[in-house]
Amino acid sequence: MLTKSRTAASALLAIGFAGALAASWAGPASAAPGQVCYFGECSTSAAPVTPAPSAQSSEARALAKHGSWKAVVIGQGAMIVDEFDNGAKFAVLAYPEGKIGLLLSHPDWRLKRGQQIELTVRIDGEVFKGTAVPNEKGFLEVDGVSKAFVAALYRGRKGQIEVGEYRLDMTNLADAAAAIDDLARYQQTSSR
Repeated sequence: MLTKSRTAASALLAIGFAGALAASWAGPASAAPGQVCYFGECSTSAAPVTPAPSAQSSEARALAKHGSWKAVVIGQGAMIVDEFDNGAKFAVLAYPEGKIGLLLSHPDWRLKRGQQIELTVRIDGEVFKGTAVPNEKGFLEVDGVSKAFVAALYRGRKGQIEVGEYRLDMTNLADAAAAIDDLARYQQTSSR
């Protein structure tokens, strides 16, 4: 029998994320050459996600908002987004093949595409580290995040994202869990 947190985190992993949604928020994916490890998952390179034809014509739709977190769907896909008072955004993306990714933006950043930047996320004392790569729009992308990261985010109370001298505090992760629950319910009802 699965616990609620494992079920909801698994649901987020199972929810498809259409490439059109990633493109509308951050542009096409850009992977670093060679093998790169992000938050416990390693890959040699990431092929850009090709959106399904039906997803290309779909518009992003906010399902729910909990505090600063939003649950967003498009076509058969989804993401949860945290928006900070300073204009920064942090998104957890679920791709159709079951892979999880992250996007992070800050209005003050002037990052160069392909540059490798150390990224650390702390959730209730648990530390996840990796290297993020800016895409052509200057948003940091992490391609491949472990299920342990998603589970920690879901069950966590507060967290902090560190990129260089920048710190972003996620003070109420129960709102992120509520957004994940909304996406899980949406997935269950839409698959019927």
